Amino acid sequence: MPATRSRRRRQMHRYAISTPLAPLVRERLRVSAWSPAKMVSLLLLGVLAYTLYMFSYDYAFFVYEASIQGHRLLPAEAIYEASEVDGWSIFWLSPREIAERVEALPYVKSAVAHCQVPHRVVIEVTERVPRLVWRVGAQEFWVDDEGVVLTPLEGQRPPLLLIDDEGRAADGREPPRLKTALVEGILLVADSLPEITQFRYDRQWGLFFQSPHGWQVALGYGEELPYKVQVLLRLEEDLLATGQRPQLIDLRFSGGMRYR
Repeated sequence: MPATRSRRRRQMHRYAISTPLAPLVRERLRVSAWSPAKMVSLLLLGVLAYTLYMFSYDYAFFVYEASIQGHRLLPAEAIYEASEVDGWSIFWLSPREIAERVEALPYVKSAVAHCQVPHRVVIEVTERVPRLVWRVGAQEFWVDDEGVVLTPLEGQRPPLLLIDDEGRAADGREPPRLKTALVEGILLVADSLPEITQFRYDRQWGLFFQSPHGWQVALGYGEELPYKVQVLLRLEEDLLATGQRPQLIDLRFSGGMRYR
């Protein structure tokens, strides 16, 4: 038995040594060799990369102006400067990044940018429109219909005024914003009763104003303002029809309405 195992080991050893290596090497070389098609593809890719590189540094593709559309409050120069496209090749510009830079401007609500060869850039903006002035102490801010605070600009002042001596109309976020419900309520009152242009807000009454008929109206702290405005309009019709002249209409609480 030991002799038989020895003969088998020698036979296996001779078989392993005598196995030809040349076919295996040729097969590996054949698999890893570059075919003519691959060589052509690589050459075309190199030519394309070189062409794009040369185009990107050709002054015919550099941007030195842009078409600014949709703006009314902001000057086109300010939008163009914020876009940071001046002096860049059109191939290096990203429309998404251009729009993000423009949207960082306080008066820009949204922006869309388009880039076209050889050097055309179009920037479309939707601006925030100031709807009212929010006076907190001695400071004044302009506010849009979402409560976003805007720096006052030269030009026409918004027609509505909210006096907030205690600074309680803010929604608590940073940067400060006016409570959206209050903005919606003020705009709704102004649309229904255009004679009213001045409002106040404090801890006791919430949002209140003086009616053109002489009585004070308290609407509370922002809850259910559309409903309260409709109740107010119907109540004023009844009061005028019956000749009543209350001093105060209290609509602060949704559970009921009082006047005296």
